[in-house]
Amino acid sequence: MDYITFPWEQLGLALRRLSLSGGMGNAAAWILFIALGALPLIAAAFLLYRRMGHRTDFLLAVLSAALFVGLWFFINPSYMDRYLSPIPTGGNAKYALAAVIDSLLLTWLLLRFLLRMETESSMAGRLPELPIGENLPGGERHFQRKLLLLLRMLLNLYALALAVSLVAEGVTEFRESLAALQENNTGSGDFLLTVSALFLALQSGIGLLPAVAQIALLLMTGLFLRCYEKEPFGPKSCLRMEQLKKNSGRLLLLLLLANVSFNVLQLLLSRFLLTSCHRILFPLREIIVMLGIRTLSFLYLESKRLKEDNDMFI
Repeated sequence: MDYITFPWEQLGLALRRLSLSGGMGNAAAWILFIALGALPLIAAAFLLYRRMGHRTDFLLAVLSAALFVGLWFFINPSYMDRYLSPIPTGGNAKYALAAVIDSLLLTWLLLRFLLRMETESSMAGRLPELPIGENLPGGERHFQRKLLLLLRMLLNLYALALAVSLVAEGVTEFRESLAALQENNTGSGDFLLTVSALFLALQSGIGLLPAVAQIALLLMTGLFLRCYEKEPFGPKSCLRMEQLKKNSGRLLLLLLLANVSFNVLQLLLSRFLLTSCHRILFPLREIIVMLGIRTLSFLYLESKRLKEDNDMFI
């Protein structure tokens, strides 16, 4: 779980090493500490100077205070249990510090993003429509393309974050489960331990399938949006939408069949397993996503059909 504290813990350790390197290093560490903590305040001052400030920027002042406090504790980790917890936690307080800093930063970024979208949407709505036959796109078309680009970037970012979290948590959970299996069955034979370890690895892989399916759907949605941005009702856009509709159902089918097959396989080989995990899977979130994608595909294809009918009349 150390990735949760990135990059704040690493910055604190770097500043601590710099401070302990000597007099000049200590002075440089203090300058960097003050500069890093004041970055949100500098950003707020810059926005005010450019007349781009908003009341949501008060979060930058809170973020600056959290950065000063958090970096000080990360520079001096021995004080965490003394001041941040009534009982010794073995340094687990660092996760709370990192969560506070990250939540403040992400909340401010999202609020500024929503504010910008609202502002640009209202400006696009006020722009006069271009005459028929004009090749240049109007304000609404430009705003639509900007929204599609931002949506694709957010989808890719979310898919990347989900993949990193998936690998980190999956590997950690498998190692802990394998260590517990070996520790609790020291008197068992090597064959039973090997078979149980293989099933444990298979169980971990099946447990990761829902997140893998989400990542696949996110990437396919990004490909559709890329084609839609270039040619909304072109052949490539229709092909991507058809693939997205089919693959959403196939992925849900894969989740259900993988879970039930694993349960049956465990039952058949239960006499060779030192540990087992039977789950009755009802993937409500995946069902909602699949139905949403299929509904979107039907609306998109119906819009395409209506556009073709209108083009025939014209």
